[in-house]
Amino acid sequence: MKRKLSRRYLPVFLVLLTLSLLSVVSCTGSQSTQSTQSAFYNAGNADLSVTGAQFDQYQLFRFDTTASEHTLALPSAADIVANLSSPTAGEVLAFAVTADGDYSVTLIGGTNVTIKPSASKVAGNSTLTIYCELDNVNSGSEAVTLY
Repeated sequence: MKRKLSRRYLPVFLVLLTLSLLSVVSCTGSQSTQSTQSAFYNAGNADLSVTGAQFDQYQLFRFDTTASEHTLALPSAADIVANLSSPTAGEVLAFAVTADGDYSVTLIGGTNVTIKPSASKVAGNSTLTIYCELDNVNSGSEAVTLY
């Protein structure tokens, strides 16, 4: 008797299991499509000046530094803040810069972008994670600090 009962509920159980797995897959799929950040920006063997949109979009900026040093010129604080959906003072953005070669990458800040010494230069053959704190998000007086 018990065997017949379990055979009757097995198809129902499998259908419910399949539906629950599909909902989990669709949830993770929609989360990854909502993210606007891309994996990396490959600057190659050149200096790079990024816009506010690029700064807010990419998580990693890669430079080929096998032949020479390069610079990463950052946008103004106003451009960084303007491209965020709902910025708040104290919010922190993280990004990384890779110097893929023997030479270094120097960061240059735009207007009202303060770069602390620990974030100003990426040594050759290394990746540096940099934190950008939004100090002021008020229109006309935006300010950020890189650590």
